[in-house]
Amino acid sequence: MSKSTPEHTEATPGQAIEGTLMLVGDTIAQAASRVQEFHQAVADIPFKAVGAATLSASKPVEIAHNEISNLVYTAVREAGKGIFSGAAWVVRQSNQSLASPQVMDEALDGELTEQINHLPGAPMDATAKRVSAISSAINGVFGDHLAATRNPMEVKMNLYAGGRAVNTEQEALMQQFPDARKHLVVFVHGLCCNEDSWSLYMDEALPHTRPYGDRLQEDFEVTSLYLRYNTGRNIESNARQFKRLLNKLVRNWPVPVQGLTLVGHSMGGLVSRAVVELIDNDDLILRQAIRDVVCLGSPHDGAPLARLAAAGEQLLNRFDLSRPIGRVLGVRSRGIRDLKDGLGPLKTHTGKDVMFHLIGSTVAADTNSWLSNTVGDGLVTMNSALADETGRAQRLAMTQKHHMLLLNDAEVYEELAMVLRQHLRQRIQ
Repeated sequence: MSKSTPEHTEATPGQAIEGTLMLVGDTIAQAASRVQEFHQAVADIPFKAVGAATLSASKPVEIAHNEISNLVYTAVREAGKGIFSGAAWVVRQSNQSLASPQVMDEALDGELTEQINHLPGAPMDATAKRVSAISSAINGVFGDHLAATRNPMEVKMNLYAGGRAVNTEQEALMQQFPDARKHLVVFVHGLCCNEDSWSLYMDEALPHTRPYGDRLQEDFEVTSLYLRYNTGRNIESNARQFKRLLNKLVRNWPVPVQGLTLVGHSMGGLVSRAVVELIDNDDLILRQAIRDVVCLGSPHDGAPLARLAAAGEQLLNRFDLSRPIGRVLGVRSRGIRDLKDGLGPLKTHTGKDVMFHLIGSTVAADTNSWLSNTVGDGLVTMNSALADETGRAQRLAMTQKHHMLLLNDAEVYEELAMVLRQHLRQRIQ
């Protein structure tokens, strides 16, 4: 009998607190190191000048200064990290002991949960969404570090539907999707976001602002799913894991999958594109399933801000005084670093019957204006979003839309509906 729980569960509130404390400890240690480096760079200026003038008579003073400052900064670094690591250990133990909120709640016959629900403020599900959003943002900046240190705050890759995590085991899928459709649409969010980003501009009073996935399920015979992943990891690693997840999903879906459409926003478009470009002879079922990849504002040729950060780091690292600041800038994740150059020219291969749909936008009223090529949608230029002219793709340029608006826009939805009409008959309302 298969389990009904998802393969990768998200951190509990207690684990999130533990992970946060661990990250704060690491951050204090890194900050202390950067301050020490800056201090040393400043101190070296007079020592070098005096040393040159006095034939190194100041050397004993310099050595003593360095030894004392090393002791002080080491103490600050280790104490700061130790305090927060110790606090994380306490939280971990409480999560596993009778002091655990879950255990206490059971002992009180649910009284604890009932009291929390009556507290002023947002309901628990809304609070959980806020925690998830913050965690996803942190993962975008430090995700590779969180993964390397096995921090409980690391976002685990998983699919979601209706706010619930999806278990890709066959029996679990049959239970969760009794009305499973033969065509799947999987939405892939961008940097520092999660699956809730597709509802960013939803207004319950305006039906046309509902998420794309909900609207597509009403208009076509499709099932919509949403991917959550650690956007701080590099794009290729996420794409390889996503490909394995899709292979399992298609293989175990309750009904034979006749079509699969990937819709990615920003970095999500690059991850989706990379999945297709990584398909090989071992992915026959997945190759036959994927029909379309829609990229919304994806930086195929890189993003200006990512290039600026890389250039700033390189410039600051050239000088002793600014090198510690450059190293702070260098803390950004592998995922952010990958956005500097994007994936380059679009690669389509014979035998991979996948159509790419590249949608770019500009905040300007004219796609030919200088704003389109310099600012674009605010984060991605039009040229980068539309990639080069090679490869099998349909390209569409939109005006007066900023980067995040592509997540929920009536004009974008019409394009998504048009993509599905190529394979499916629209349902009669």
